[in-house]
Amino acid sequence: MKGHVYLIKKNDLYLIGKTNNLQKKMKKISPNKIIATLETDHPLAFEARLLRRYRQARLPDSGYFDFSENQIVDCKKQFSLKGNLPRTLGEEFYIALTASILIFIISLVCLIKLGVIISFALSVALALSSLPMFLLFLLGDFGGYNCSDLNIFSSWLNRLKALSSAILLLFLSYINWILIIRK
Repeated sequence: MKGHVYLIKKNDLYLIGKTNNLQKKMKKISPNKIIATLETDHPLAFEARLLRRYRQARLPDSGYFDFSENQIVDCKKQFSLKGNLPRTLGEEFYIALTASILIFIISLVCLIKLGVIISFALSVALALSSLPMFLLFLLGDFGGYNCSDLNIFSSWLNRLKALSSAILLLFLSYINWILIIRK
């Protein structure tokens, strides 16, 4: 659902929030200054990542922050194309997928270098590569956002994709193992 994420200054504090109607929200809040806004298809995910990133400066149980100058500059950067925060919850799955591929390649190469039979090394590497997917399923994220800042079922699609991927990797590992035993 399309919406806006914003960074505003209100008195001596800063506020990070999300809205579907930016003009209406700004009129209601009446900030001293609008520092940055971003229109995105996933405002909930991006806002949650910002809240997580700046949690040390966050006032308890609010969206308000007591930022230093460096934090303001960094936060403004996150709203631009130069920002390095993933902007959707789905990117969490691709982070896990990348980790799975790297673990598979590294473990396969290491096992082959250690003189392990290639077919056995393939089974072990597939099993090990399922670990990031199981972690994503169990934790719901890799620390990019606080699950408490999201709606209760927001991360479940990622969790289900991760579980099905982990099961597939283990199944492939098992099939390969069975083929090794039958030889």
